[in-house]
Amino acid sequence: MYLFDLASRHMTWLSERQAVTASNIANADTPGYRAQGVGSFSAYLDGPSVQMAATSPLHMMLPPDEARSAGRDAGKSWASSHSGNNVSVEQELMTASSSNRMMGIDAGLVRSFHRMLLASVKA
Repeated sequence: MYLFDLASRHMTWLSERQAVTASNIANADTPGYRAQGVGSFSAYLDGPSVQMAATSPLHMMLPPDEARSAGRDAGKSWASSHSGNNVSVEQELMTASSSNRMMGIDAGLVRSFHRMLLASVKA
């Protein structure tokens, strides 16, 4: 059942990645704008938003209000213009395409796993 949670977290990370990409593209002509990026998915999973299963009432849990987003960092760009803007629209479009493709894969995996669960319940 952890597959659904993992796919959900991956989709959340991909949504943040898409939002950052859209922001970079929207500011492609803004002088001095520095492209931003999102940390890796493994770093996102290692963050405090992943909870361990509590098997004892003595276990400590992180409060839900301390959950964090995917986190933004300075993106690496291919070029920098004379105005100080380092957004590469081509690179951002490739990132958006990659995120879209990964979202499709996640949705397909969840759909297949859901069908498997339904088939095992019907049998």
